[in-house]
Amino acid sequence: MSERAVQRGALTRSPWRTGCRTRRQGAAPGIQEGEPLLETDLGAVRLADGAVLERIAVDGPDAAWKPRLMALLGHKAPVYLGHVRHALDGPLEGLSTCFAVGGVAGLPVTVAMVAGAHGAGILGHVYTVPDWRRRGAAGALFRALMPLCAARGYRVLTLGTNPEGHARHLYETFGFRALTPTDGSMLRGEDTPPPDAPSVGPLRWSDWGWVSAAACAPRAAGEPLPRSRCLRVAGPGHVEAAFIAARLEGLPLLVLRRGPAAVGWAGRSGGGELDLYVRPGQEDLAPLLVAGLNPVPGERLRCAAGSYRGQALRAVGFRPVGPGVWVGPGSSRPVGT
Repeated sequence: MSERAVQRGALTRSPWRTGCRTRRQGAAPGIQEGEPLLETDLGAVRLADGAVLERIAVDGPDAAWKPRLMALLGHKAPVYLGHVRHALDGPLEGLSTCFAVGGVAGLPVTVAMVAGAHGAGILGHVYTVPDWRRRGAAGALFRALMPLCAARGYRVLTLGTNPEGHARHLYETFGFRALTPTDGSMLRGEDTPPPDAPSVGPLRWSDWGWVSAAACAPRAAGEPLPRSRCLRVAGPGHVEAAFIAARLEGLPLLVLRRGPAAVGWAGRSGGGELDLYVRPGQEDLAPLLVAGLNPVPGERLRCAAGSYRGQALRAVGFRPVGPGVWVGPGSSRPVGT
């Protein structure tokens, strides 16, 4: 390890701490939606070059930190900044969004975000300002962030990165594994959903972590692709920008859950195509999603016949009327004919 811990008493009061509210010490597990959160002190370490990196965790909503974090992440695409802005402004349907920040002499130099709920999360927005790259700041931040995630009950984390970039080695050091040798999607932990009773409901922000974990599940033999046009999942891979866009735009997607864990989703994509994905091993629950879409009598949907999607349509009363075309129950003629 290239850095060493710094005694609290050895630090003078820096601009980093000036104006900050009293911080809670430790991991602060059990966050409830709407609870006012304070910064969590993650300790300070001295890097190999002698610089002292102070580490804290900032939980949204947090108006005081919003300007700093928006500036630090200002290079991100608008869709990502949309989530950051909303997370710092107010509660997001039970989604916890935490920004781990490392600072030197009162200035933030490295950041990483974990957003999730119910034991599953997304790791994203990992960024270090150019002057502090390759100096151990990001690694030092991760050495505090990963124990924090464990203390807060995260069982699985997913992320996306450049498969040939330097950051991939950092993630591998902390237990992330690539879905394939050439893929940018990575996963850490155990992503098996609980065997709880299934339920169906609208997509919520708090589904993000488990939706991404479900999308990362290995492909089953004969599984139809793409997995989802609405969430832009071609094959096994994490879900980030498309999920944020779906929530910001209010995309009408239904989610299949086992307990709190999302295991599939369904909606209607362009041209009347059924957008239906259920993670391998849960395919027998697909009819619950199709029924939850409340198809109108005689509704026509496009879907390949030789897959669990076609079987789900048949199970709720749809019948094939042409290659890849199904008509719903309650009418002898397809809608629009």
